[in-house]
Amino acid sequence: MTNAEMVEVSEVGSGVVIRPRLDRSARPFDSLSDADFEAAWEQPMRAAIGALQDAFRSGVKRIVVVIPTLAMSGGANFAHVAATAEALRILVKSAARQWGADGVTINAVAVAPEGFVDDLTGPTSIAAPALEGTSSPQEVIEFLCSDASSKLTGQTLTVDGGVWM
Repeated sequence: MTNAEMVEVSEVGSGVVIRPRLDRSARPFDSLSDADFEAAWEQPMRAAIGALQDAFRSGVKRIVVVIPTLAMSGGANFAHVAATAEALRILVKSAARQWGADGVTINAVAVAPEGFVDDLTGPTSIAAPALEGTSSPQEVIEFLCSDASSKLTGQTLTVDGGVWM
């Protein structure tokens, strides 16, 4: 896949939303080959870095990166996804620190892993959701892409109904 195929970039309000296309398949950590790791970690990271740089160079002031909550919890057979998501969380913090002086805010929105992976096995949390029903990150993303969020940067907002707190 090319870098452009490894990440989805969309405009929301006055901001840009970056959603990496992560490896959706379950793979035991001890079975990942160098080629698997290249495809599952290196390629999505390069694509996300390129998308972040493009947004910054284009003068975008609000950037949101959407990642699965596996970044914070891990997941049986999804170490490759968790590693990529956590690396993106750290990248968001570093870019926010560097680009803040230019008035750019960049934040991560962590969502339930089901939208990122197939065949999720094992618990992804030890707790049930605090809120009933499904949670949609769209309102949070829209807020982060607006000028109302101009003082919020480098953060990860978890939008999963209160599973991870």
